[in-house]
Amino acid sequence: MTVDTPSTRAAEAARGGVASGRERSVHVERARKLLAGGAVGGLAATLLSLVGFGLGYGAHGVVSAAVAAALVLFFYAAGQYVMVLFADAGARLLLSVALCSYTTRILLLGLCLLAYQRHTGAFTALVPVVVFLTTVAVVVGWLVAEVWVFSRLRVTVFDAPYESPAAGGDAA
Repeated sequence: MTVDTPSTRAAEAARGGVASGRERSVHVERARKLLAGGAVGGLAATLLSLVGFGLGYGAHGVVSAAVAAALVLFFYAAGQYVMVLFADAGARLLLSVALCSYTTRILLLGLCLLAYQRHTGAFTALVPVVVFLTTVAVVVGWLVAEVWVFSRLRVTVFDAPYESPAAGGDAA
């Protein structure tokens, strides 16, 4: 027995398949475009940071920029991918999933920061100013690209087609 729910259809569509014989959902397609656009912006900022800090700080700059960029890209990509998977879900479920995803990602980031704080001597290759500036640059790159893509999404708004009342008999 197979249960066909909106979340299973959304997950199937996000994997690239056609859910239950239907086309991909417009919501999933929009979420995928936002993911791709944000990733392009984040990767462009990452490349600029790697080159700039590599020239300015050498190998330590490249390592620091790479670590910061990887953390930011993971944080945003994981969150947006969850939105792709649940794009067709109802508003309450989508909010719950988004908050759960965000909380999980923040906890993981907190664990990384705790490990760095407790073992600072092991991370001598990291230059704090490079980590900070790269983090800001990649976040801004991701968000600017995502807003740019969002502003160009075609969101159709229309009324339901008119259906005339059924002719139920003679008019007397």
